[in-house]
Amino acid sequence: MVATSSQPNQHTWVLTFSGTLIFQSRQAYKTAVNQAETPAPHQIIFDLTDLSYIHSAGLGLLTLTHRKLTGAGIKISLASLQESVKQILLLTNMERMFPFHESVAVALQHSQAVFSHR
Repeated sequence: MVATSSQPNQHTWVLTFSGTLIFQSRQAYKTAVNQAETPAPHQIIFDLTDLSYIHSAGLGLLTLTHRKLTGAGIKISLASLQESVKQILLLTNMERMFPFHESVAVALQHSQAVFSHR
């Protein structure tokens, strides 16, 4: 798995994951999440456009990340899910933890609407 990050505005980080989220990729995943959470953004968007597979270990990482970051007041959303990844996430009820967005642009629009009402 390859992870890259960008900061489209002062409140949001976008983490882009490609390849497969499996046990062996946990260190790259953790490094990307730690880098994004350090400046304490309001939101982190996971861009999953190029994530082709998520293993149970990846589901565990998402769950731990949700617990840690939402406890720190950081919202997390998932964007651009491939159908196979989306089906796995739906089967495990991950939509209860993470909002799903059809694209990063839609997730950014949603977050701007939320933050403008604060």
